[in-house]
Amino acid sequence: MDFVDLFNYKTSWLNPALKWFAPVLFLVATAFLTAAYASYGGVFKVAIKYLAISVIVGLLAFLFRVGGDVILPGFKWGESLFQLAFVIVNIVVAMKFLTVIKELKSDV
Repeated sequence: MDFVDLFNYKTSWLNPALKWFAPVLFLVATAFLTAAYASYGGVFKVAIKYLAISVIVGLLAFLFRVGGDVILPGFKWGESLFQLAFVIVNIVVAMKFLTVIKELKSDV
C-alpha cells in the first residue's frame, strides 16, 4: 500500500480505525467533563455543562455518520443535522467562556 492508498476511503485501514477511535475520544472527553462538572461551581459549572452538551452532540453526529456508512445509508442526513447542531453549540460554548473570562477579569 502506497501513501496515496493510505487515504483511500474504501480501502485504507485508516477509515475503520478512525471510525472507532473517535467515539473513544468522545467518551474520554465526557469522562473529563463529568469530573470537572462535579469539581467546580459557579460560572465554570455552567460553561462545563455546555461543553458536555457539545461533546454529546458531536457524538450523535459521529454515530449518524457511522450508522449511515455501516447500518442504514438513509440515515446519513443525521450527520449533517448534528454537525450543524455541534457548530451552533460550540458557538454557545465560546460565548459562555467569554462570559466566564469577563467575570474573572472583573473580580481581579
